[in-house]
Amino acid sequence: MGMSHASDHRDAALDGGARRVRRRRGRLSPLTVIGELLFVSGLAVAGYLVWQPWQTGVVVTEKQAELSAIDSAAWAAAADEQPTEWTGETAVTEKVAPAEVFGVLYVPAFGSSYANRMAETTDWWTVLNLDEKGIGRYETTQMPGEAGNFAVAGHRSGPLINSFKEIMNLRVGDPLYVQTAQGWYTYTFRSFEYVWPNEVDVLNPFPRLTGTPGVDQILTLTTCHPKDAGDAERAIAYAVLESFQPLSVGPPAELSAVNPNLGGMVS
Repeated sequence: MGMSHASDHRDAALDGGARRVRRRRGRLSPLTVIGELLFVSGLAVAGYLVWQPWQTGVVVTEKQAELSAIDSAAWAAAADEQPTEWTGETAVTEKVAPAEVFGVLYVPAFGSSYANRMAETTDWWTVLNLDEKGIGRYETTQMPGEAGNFAVAGHRSGPLINSFKEIMNLRVGDPLYVQTAQGWYTYTFRSFEYVWPNEVDVLNPFPRLTGTPGVDQILTLTTCHPKDAGDAERAIAYAVLESFQPLSVGPPAELSAVNPNLGGMVS
């Protein structure tokens, strides 16, 4: 009986101590909770800052190069199946359905291997925000090969795709190349302009002027400004068509010389 009574006292003492320990561990300071939340949030922000440039600068860039190569091969194969004699005229690219890819833009000033697919319309959710597209044509503007203004849009910043991130790398005389199912269009960069978002006359057949198109064939790139999440203004880059060649001739020699993904193609 004595041993049992002593044991009961010890058990009660241990239980009380455990309860006291549990009570002490159960108390969390509000400052501790806030600190832990701030720490986790900081890790999330740091992770995003590391992931976002890698995603858009490496993963999306490689995906665009692969998809562009597939498109190029498909257009070349289709042209081989129905060969036509080139008369020396500039072919007009055929219009496609909304959100459908119709071309690839190559700009060595954006990177030697830069290639980005071009699709119909500037809708965010079906073209501009998709990492397999990213550049969209303003539907009211002209197609490559037509007299007038072939105008396209692309993001300059954001977490998904930044097709025109390096637009300010362009210098007067730099070449820009557009490939479609009809052939290769070579443009030469001429000038920049900064405008307000509502100044849509940059999309006119001849930018900023009214009237019918002349003989000039213009390529206009539009994107947000300033760089890295700015959208107060629009940066506009203008280029003019210099030459055209059919797919049967291969890509322009100057482009093949700098783009490692095109070096093996016939030119």
